[in-house]
Amino acid sequence: MTTGSVDSQALVQQSRKALPMGRALRVMLGLVLIVYTVPVYFRVPIRLAVGAWLLVLGLIGIYSLIHIVVSRRIVAFGPFLGAIVANGLLVALYVAGASGLPIFGHGKGQLAAVIFLGVSLVVAGVRAAPGCELMAIPGIFFGKQAELACLIFSPLDKLERKWRSKRSV
Repeated sequence: MTTGSVDSQALVQQSRKALPMGRALRVMLGLVLIVYTVPVYFRVPIRLAVGAWLLVLGLIGIYSLIHIVVSRRIVAFGPFLGAIVANGLLVALYVAGASGLPIFGHGKGQLAAVIFLGVSLVVAGVRAAPGCELMAIPGIFFGKQAELACLIFSPLDKLERKWRSKRSV
């Protein structure tokens, strides 16, 4: 009886992980973003590069707070509404980076958003974290993944699961 429950728990845990194709796509896209962005840091003034990295640290803090709110169900976010909020925050930072704002502007927000997304994608791919890749870094800190959907990869993961289940039958 305990063997059956252990097997069912393993199946549930496995179904929560990203499958190989989704993992590979996450890692490849993340590496492309990182490789695209890193040379920019060597061409911009050091003040802008440091400001971008400080924004990355701020993003880690903000997404950690979102992780706490979602995982403890402090605010009732549905998985897709939470994904829109999480992705919207990154898009807003990117757009603000194109402005002349003192903290986010002059490219700092754009660099921070792209490097954070790239690193998050690689972390999500390596950890086989399903759902919102932006929550992968806080997932390392808290030891569990937040249950937010990803606007791009969640449908791909679902399609890959469906395709694998049809193949195995």
